[in-house]
Amino acid sequence: MVNKIKKRTQKKIWDSAIEEFSTYGFGGARVDRIAQQAGVNKALFFYYFSSKENLYQLIIKDAVKGLIQKIQNVLEQAKTPERFYEIMPEAFIRYFSQKQYLPRMILLELVQNPDSITSLIRDIFASTPNPPPEDVKSLLAQWSREGKITESDPVQFIMNIIPVSLFWLIGSPMVESVLDVKIEINEAFIQKRIQSVTNLLKRGMLK
Repeated sequence: MVNKIKKRTQKKIWDSAIEEFSTYGFGGARVDRIAQQAGVNKALFFYYFSSKENLYQLIIKDAVKGLIQKIQNVLEQAKTPERFYEIMPEAFIRYFSQKQYLPRMILLELVQNPDSITSLIRDIFASTPNPPPEDVKSLLAQWSREGKITESDPVQFIMNIIPVSLFWLIGSPMVESVLDVKIEINEAFIQKRIQSVTNLLKRGMLK
């Protein structure tokens, strides 16, 4: 019973912190607000998570490690570039539809404190056995030698995939204003977004 109460309390603080960090960024986040939103006192916050910085890093690490696992799963399944361009966008789009706070948290820090967030993410990838970037580089080099892809530069490759897979999370309000429409983020929209991104990548990056 005690453990269940402890886990519920920790989850309340965790969820409240995600909302706080994704709204105000690390620098603007306040422990007082996190504790109040979670319905606990500050003493419990520090008892469970020791500091604001520690909790922030735990949240980022948890989400990024989950993303790394998704990418590793994709690389295990991607036997051909065609298959890669089908399952990579789906992995990104579905994962971030469940972790919509992560891009917001990262973007806020890229504006407010870029060195800190990039260093944290670099450390997370560096501590991962067989980090995905090395596997991606190997696949790109192989597919380029075989004449199967149009883009073998890992930098351009990543920049071609990630923005089109993530822009909808932060850009929907702007698109709604420009086109005077209301975008409903539901399963139908996600399916359509996956198919659109897949088609775009296949047409532009396959030979």
